[in-house]
Amino acid sequence: MALSSGSWPHSAPPGPSSTALPGCEASPAGCSTVLMSVRVSVCHSGVRPLCLPGASDEAVRLQLSMDPGKAGEFRLALRACGGAAAPRSVTIAEFDLKTVRYEVKTPQSHELSLATPPHDRITFNFRSEQEAQAWATVVMSSLREAHRVAVGSPAEDGQLPPQPLAAHSPALLPSTVEELCQELVRAIEAGDGQAASVCAESLARQQMALSIQPSQKHYTHSEISLAVVVEDASSSCCVTVKVFPHTTIAALKQQVFTEYGFHPRVQRWVIGQCLCADPRSLASYGVQRDGDTAFLYLVTSRQAGLSRALVQQEQENALLAPNTHTGDTQHVANGPAAPSASSSAASAASAHWRAYSTLPSRLHHTQHSNSGSSTGGAERLGLGEIRELINLEMPQLNEALVPNRSNTQQGWACPSCTYINKPTRPGCEMCSADRPENYTVPGGYRPDALELRRIQQEKEAIRQYQQAQEAERRENYARLVQMDGQELVPNPESVECRICYLQLQPGEGVLLRECLHCFCRECLRSVILLSEDPQVACPYRDEAYACDCVLQEREIRALVSGEEYERWLQRGLSVAESRCEGSYHCATTDCPGWCVYEDTVNTFHCPVCTKHNCLLCKAIHEGMNCKQYQDDLAARAINDTAARRTRDLLKVRHTLIYTVHTYSTVN
Repeated sequence: MALSSGSWPHSAPPGPSSTALPGCEASPAGCSTVLMSVRVSVCHSGVRPLCLPGASDEAVRLQLSMDPGKAGEFRLALRACGGAAAPRSVTIAEFDLKTVRYEVKTPQSHELSLATPPHDRITFNFRSEQEAQAWATVVMSSLREAHRVAVGSPAEDGQLPPQPLAAHSPALLPSTVEELCQELVRAIEAGDGQAASVCAESLARQQMALSIQPSQKHYTHSEISLAVVVEDASSSCCVTVKVFPHTTIAALKQQVFTEYGFHPRVQRWVIGQCLCADPRSLASYGVQRDGDTAFLYLVTSRQAGLSRALVQQEQENALLAPNTHTGDTQHVANGPAAPSASSSAASAASAHWRAYSTLPSRLHHTQHSNSGSSTGGAERLGLGEIRELINLEMPQLNEALVPNRSNTQQGWACPSCTYINKPTRPGCEMCSADRPENYTVPGGYRPDALELRRIQQEKEAIRQYQQAQEAERRENYARLVQMDGQELVPNPESVECRICYLQLQPGEGVLLRECLHCFCRECLRSVILLSEDPQVACPYRDEAYACDCVLQEREIRALVSGEEYERWLQRGLSVAESRCEGSYHCATTDCPGWCVYEDTVNTFHCPVCTKHNCLLCKAIHEGMNCKQYQDDLAARAINDTAARRTRDLLKVRHTLIYTVHTYSTVN
């Protein structure tokens, strides 16, 4: 009978000297041990069952045997049981386990396939699930052993390379949850996704409560310094905590509780803008190296539901419990953890941390001496025993408490975080709080090399800052001088004119110097020409504010033409003349000249028309004195109406001037 890619052709039962078929091998010479034999019905390529003449469907038997003299030599034989047509057991085919793949399809159906072309497949149907599971357990164990031996030995000529293990199914999975977890761990470490999915599916069907975490060997073994910013409703500070990347948030909370007294229930950790969960590790939030930052927010005990007695009790429990560092509290829920360098590093870190414990050293030894009578956990001592141990250690404590001037740390204590800073440091190294004002550096204090370097760096930083500030000041002054030399300041950015509502690009508008309001040139020019007051006010107005600044003279000169600028100046002179009390306008017709005179001055020489104006007579009478002019004016007033009006006007002006002068003198 030959095994081909199409079907199992029927032929006469082979004798002991049957020729080996493709994918099959003849039984090797020598004795072999049968491990297990089971009745099955067979389908070739999953198309039709294999039948022998005169044999029933269950007349085929699977037989697994091994060669005791050779490690990893397993053979799977397909034999026809004796019947009416076949009076003796006949070997239909025989396979080396290293050359096949074996897969469990259903609890009662398995499949065998060849690793080399034509890749024929044979499906075996079992009578019961128990029988199929027992067979699968033996076959899969033999497959693993065969592949293990094949990996360790060089491949022979014509021998196939070892094939990966077939995916597990519920029929061959371990019966206990612990074995399932271990199998899942091994499948994940080997990168076998199918086996891992089968194990996970089996655990999910059982609805098991698991805790899966990466092993410690997945992380770095070195201890890192975590910068922790601690904040509450009213204050904040910064501390440094020694942790491992594989430390869980729950272990970190317990460490902070032991070292600083903050109960785990009042702690809220935030790393990378994420509110941390207790089961996760610091590495899962990106904490991998020294200097990484975490934020610890403290809520009130009322919000956490804590009482003073409960906190005190848990503090006592934490102090009396065996000292463990966060590196030793890593929980591995996926089977036994392999020994690695992390355990030794964690033990060393734990021993280093225990050196700073506040409890007597004999307390730990006493607990170990009593561990035989306990149930394996830490035995809590009574207050009397603790008092006795403290009394035993009292001489050493007294020696330690004696003040030693040579070992006293010099410096100032930060009022915020109580960190002892070096005397010359101006601010706290931890929280950057200011040094107390009443603190003075000791006279005989000599800074060390680090302080001298820091002081030198501070001086250099101050010098560079002053240089940069001076350069910036000079640059600003040069820019100011350059801008002051311009008659108009252009707008540096795009802006909208509040008069015509046009969008002005940079440089198209005018930025007023007094108020920094920006308008277009045409609008400002119209405001200047239409203004009756020589002081042109800024045209900015809105619902709540009106600008009271005015345009500068050089801005007006740059915005209008020469003639318009002269008219603006003349308008300013006219307004100034009308508003001035001691002003006098030249009596010459159409002469724009005028002056401001005092009481001691009687004559005004007009610079425009070069005429001499008599300030007493308010007229021009060249060649006559004031009396002659008055007499001449009185004589002409008798017959001349114009002279009479001039005389009356002069009287009125004299009376008005006398009244104003008298009023000013009285006030």
